[in-house]
Amino acid sequence: MPPRQRGIGRWLIPMIGVGALFAAPLAWWIQTWTPADRPARLAAIDVADTFKRSPQLEQVRDRGVLRVATLIEPTLYIPDSYRPQGLEYDLTGRFAERLGVDVEYVVVPTIEAAYEAVADNRVDLAAAGLAVDPARMQRFRFGPPYLTVSRKLIHATDRPAPKGLADIDGATITLPTGSASRFWLERVIAQDNTVRLDVVEAQDKLAILEGIRHGDIDYALALSHIALLAHKLSDEVAIGPIVGPPVALAWVFSRQADESLHRVARRFFAEARSDQQLKMLVDRHYAQFERLDESLSRRFLQDLETHARPYLATFRRAGERYEIDWRLLASVGYQESKWQPGAVSHQGAYGVMQIVLPTARDLGLTDPTDPTTNIMSGAKYIAQLRELVPEKAIEPDRTYLALAAYNVGIGHLSDALELTRRQGGDPTQWADVRERLPQLSDPAIYRDMRYGYAHGNETVNYVENIRAFHDLMIWVATRKDLLAERP
Repeated sequence: MPPRQRGIGRWLIPMIGVGALFAAPLAWWIQTWTPADRPARLAAIDVADTFKRSPQLEQVRDRGVLRVATLIEPTLYIPDSYRPQGLEYDLTGRFAERLGVDVEYVVVPTIEAAYEAVADNRVDLAAAGLAVDPARMQRFRFGPPYLTVSRKLIHATDRPAPKGLADIDGATITLPTGSASRFWLERVIAQDNTVRLDVVEAQDKLAILEGIRHGDIDYALALSHIALLAHKLSDEVAIGPIVGPPVALAWVFSRQADESLHRVARRFFAEARSDQQLKMLVDRHYAQFERLDESLSRRFLQDLETHARPYLATFRRAGERYEIDWRLLASVGYQESKWQPGAVSHQGAYGVMQIVLPTARDLGLTDPTDPTTNIMSGAKYIAQLRELVPEKAIEPDRTYLALAAYNVGIGHLSDALELTRRQGGDPTQWADVRERLPQLSDPAIYRDMRYGYAHGNETVNYVENIRAFHDLMIWVATRKDLLAERP
């Protein structure tokens, strides 16, 4: 197959986007991952003796720290100086709070390394988007599943699109090192004569995606949420069909330990399901990417490199002044104007943050076309709107509701909050209000509301896009200093 031709737009987006999603800085690995140098049998005896002396839960509480092995990966765990991100970060943080201890995250380079950290008792559990794996159940306990996903074939867009594993008979299929999918796939190959595949492993998902992009890898097997993100950020990765049964993700504990910590984790997840915390957290870290348009996400990453830099320092100053993450403000600016200071909407909104003249006067903004004062005023307005949403709303929902008001107006947001109350939802939760906003364009609903008709669907897309842009900026920042001067 001849090599594909690429201009700067073809490689810049995958380099920034996919790299930011999946590449963990090498320093993290060196600092946190040290291979065991003791014989495996001796190490196992030492670990078993440790748990014979005291239960695992007691050890964690005596230590005052819950040690967690994890991977730097989108939606799971992203280290950040402002506030780390990810579903595993939020879940383990709440679990540690329940135990009355702090959390120490041990970042490991591979799935296999996460299991070994648990086996060696260097961590108390692994929370790294790990699939429940029958082949490992003799050595490890799996906690209650917190998310169900599927396996999908992914491939380069210029490869034939398969309908299933039988369609790629004779091809090479690549998996992340230590993936539970390897054991499942080997069973399929052993039982089905129509599936003959050469199974190989790559150390991480970045290597797989780069291999697909360069034509070095025929096909790969990825969990559905990873496949979705890869496709949205690179136009050279195509998503194929679902293969095999659903896959459950869960935390991993050592069988050398007693069940004390595992037992508390089971109760924790049962309660998180019953009070909708788990549903809320999954929504917080996944919903925005399901809605995000592929072309928009790729354009955002390209514009971040080419158009944003003159304004990022101003966004940072505005964020510090009004206590808003500057990358969130930058994301608002992109959604509003694509970082164009001369932008003017058909509704008479001006500048980077698209501020209408009546609001500009209220904010003391005399020249809405000046990018510095426009950005500062936009941040000030968001801070004011945060104070007008329900007092019981906590972050990040408080800010999401303020962003909705920034787009649709505080009056229409008040109608959406009232509608949420009437329908039994929680007006302090963005996920509940998001379900009701589109109803404000329904005559049967809006005629009974104080402020009448509103484009609620547009507001939902507005907030969800900003959430996704914000996460993308954080991931990019794990690999490069966005505020650094260019050479």
